[in-house]
Amino acid sequence: VFSIILFVILGVVVAWYISRLLVRPLFQMQTYMEKIAHGDFTPIPDAECKSQEFSSLFQAFNRMIHELEHHQEQLLQSGKIAAIGTLTAGIAHELNNPVNNIVLTAEALKEDLSALDQEEAQDLIQDILVQSHRASEIVRNLLDFSRSEQPVSEPVNIVHILRDTLKLVQNQVTLSGVEVEWDLPSDLPTIHGNPKTLQQIFLNLFINAIQAMRGGGTLAIRARTDNSGQWLKVEVADTGTGIDPEDLPHIFEPFYTTKEVGRGTGLGLSVSYSIAQKHGGRIEVKSQKGLGSTFTVVLPVGEEG
Repeated sequence: VFSIILFVILGVVVAWYISRLLVRPLFQMQTYMEKIAHGDFTPIPDAECKSQEFSSLFQAFNRMIHELEHHQEQLLQSGKIAAIGTLTAGIAHELNNPVNNIVLTAEALKEDLSALDQEEAQDLIQDILVQSHRASEIVRNLLDFSRSEQPVSEPVNIVHILRDTLKLVQNQVTLSGVEVEWDLPSDLPTIHGNPKTLQQIFLNLFINAIQAMRGGGTLAIRARTDNSGQWLKVEVADTGTGIDPEDLPHIFEPFYTTKEVGRGTGLGLSVSYSIAQKHGGRIEVKSQKGLGSTFTVVLPVGEEG
């Protein structure tokens, strides 16, 4: 009987030792792998493992995490560069209008200054100032978006993000004959996140929506919380061409694009989804061919991203 008890105790001790030595580190690694899948690149602390073999494995795993994070940052920057490239033509056209107005007004002042009374001259000078401020704002909006900054997480007013982002594509909206409909309640909660990368999500969605409505249409921008109050949902809906059912499962894959050659890199949606994941959220999509698409950005309320 004593031998049986001793054998059982020994078995328990061995099982505990094996669990501590093998099973627990494997479960820890599984936990950190799941974090990576959700965009969290937190390394495994050295103190997590007592075994030399697993410690070496964890160090290799952490090096892999570092490389993955580095490559994701490069992908995010590539997506931003692609978005800036798409904006360039529209912004050049948008800048051309105030610059032309400034030139014409300045020429009028130069030619007719002696014939103008003080009030007329003041009006022309005021027009030059207004157009100059307009051009300055256009450039400033683009510079604010393209500026490379260290990632920060802070309280974010999603309404400000959406309206500031639309300013970047306002000229394309006008030229494409697109009407914008807003449905943004005044009591929307604050979220935690990086304003610049969140803006990148919506810029990509706005550009895609505009490009899908070449003959004009409606861009609807709506926001609400879900029934639990824990999630903020921002919908970007268009009445454009829609997405083929066979393409729908692949649209968030890197470099997958259904656009004509030269009109898209296939990075926009992939980068946007990655940013949403880093904020603890996701992007959902519904689309009908010929009727349009609705992209819903789902973000946690009041959590740090």
